Amino acid sequence: MEDTFTKTVLDDWNILELPRNQQIIKIFEKVRDIRFGSIGSRDPKDVYEKNKGTCSGKNFLLRELYKGIGLRTKDMICMQRWKDLTWFPDDMYGLVDLPDDLRDQLVQWEIIDFHNYVKIFVNNTWITVDATIDLPLTKLGFYTTEHWDGLSDMPLCFVGSHKVWDCGDNGFERKAELTGTLPRELQDARHRFLVTLTGWLDSLRETDKL
Repeated sequence: MEDTFTKTVLDDWNILELPRNQQIIKIFEKVRDIRFGSIGSRDPKDVYEKNKGTCSGKNFLLRELYKGIGLRTKDMICMQRWKDLTWFPDDMYGLVDLPDDLRDQLVQWEIIDFHNYVKIFVNNTWITVDATIDLPLTKLGFYTTEHWDGLSDMPLCFVGSHKVWDCGDNGFERKAELTGTLPRELQDARHRFLVTLTGWLDSLRETDKL
């Protein structure tokens, strides 16, 4: 990623004038508040310019900005199942009341995905950061972190499985590789689900229901 892009975003968001811990917190909050939804790209520049992205694009942008303030980072991926949006095994997460067409897709297909998040090295410790879900979506039952101290692990936005990949600086390529291991029909089902989910969320935003 070009240093000029990273510097542009940090300047635009007035990050560098803040104390170190506040830089870490504000970068997370600004990326978190980018709208969740598929734009057909994982490029951090596209996510920033369109103010929209999914877990990969948003967290790749998060990673680049943390690198821009001198933090060590690494890309992480965990396997997730989209049906866990409607049933979470942990009381911390709620139920997302999906429309019938999305529920029908989850009934028809076991839609597996590979969820990106980031680890950053702070105070000699690797801590987990996940900026996937913007705050308005909590009204629907999605989970995100609202108040964070910049020093400790935060829960993931989606329930992951025991399958976790430490990708170092290779999260972009690893995401594509892992997605490519799915059978073609599941890749297609995943794509349809993301497009339908994005369309539903966009319609709610456009009608001020979020």
